[in-house]
Amino acid sequence: MSALTSGTRQVERIGAAPATALTELLERAEQPLLIDGGAAHWPALQTWQPQALAQRLGDAQIEFKLSSCHAHPDFHRTALQEMFARGRASFAEFLRDVTSGPESERARRLFTGDEQYLLRRREGVTTIHPVLRPLLEDFELPPAIPPERLYTVWCWFSGHGVRTWLHYDNNGCHNLNAQVSGHKQCWLYSPQQLRRLHPFPLGGANPAHNCSQIDVEQPQPELAADLRAAEAWHAELTAGDLLFIPAWWFHTFRHLGEFNANVNFWWKPLRPAFNVVAARQALIDVAARAGLTKSAEARATLLALDQAACSEPSDSAGSP
Repeated sequence: MSALTSGTRQVERIGAAPATALTELLERAEQPLLIDGGAAHWPALQTWQPQALAQRLGDAQIEFKLSSCHAHPDFHRTALQEMFARGRASFAEFLRDVTSGPESERARRLFTGDEQYLLRRREGVTTIHPVLRPLLEDFELPPAIPPERLYTVWCWFSGHGVRTWLHYDNNGCHNLNAQVSGHKQCWLYSPQQLRRLHPFPLGGANPAHNCSQIDVEQPQPELAADLRAAEAWHAELTAGDLLFIPAWWFHTFRHLGEFNANVNFWWKPLRPAFNVVAARQALIDVAARAGLTKSAEARATLLALDQAACSEPSDSAGSP
């Protein structure tokens, strides 16, 4: 995928640092960072393997993303229920299906916190999902993350070949992605690249407004030039690595291990970023709360506002 862009930069790989220094570094960072071996001491690196997980949680019933191909969501489909389809099985059955059989079948399934979060913290109240609670024993909150600003913790499980569609996280949080098992590649784009990444328009039929319309593996001819012109950052994650994704950055992952397991930590920035993606998402949130997508006239107005936001010159979209 990196060959589709005219310039791809490698995400800087840094070593461990004292918690206070690392917290300050991530708060100031305006680009992704890869913390080499930042989670290498976690028990999860040994315990989050298919056989061990099946023994611990195998009978638990879970939901998971179920695509017609290896892309999640599956925006090649025409109906929303097909794009965002889900399956249901025991965890042991899910693990069997993502680690055996043809790759084309293994990559159709992906478990994320969309289906079952691990931990949520809202207004000082912490909620832990009862099914996944045992997994909390196997890792720790990275010391760089201020506990009072923790928002959500997810775990991810997949087989080889999965691709998550290019998108930004619409919660306004920083993201620290811990690779526990397997191997992933990630391509990232700053908020300044919004106009080149063509998110699904506000007021349109597809509600995934934080996702790009571009298929990064086979770009649509009318969008390919913009993708090539967008500056990309590239990172390789192996077991024990931590990838820092700043709030509002677009990203897409390829899952390359035979079995991939990750933990994601989202936390609120000390000082919320001000950029065109944040402003666009604020418009989306206000429209949703006010029910402004119910009439054709309102949708047309929102679409015009969204098109204006997405056509801003890239050099005017930075943080102050």
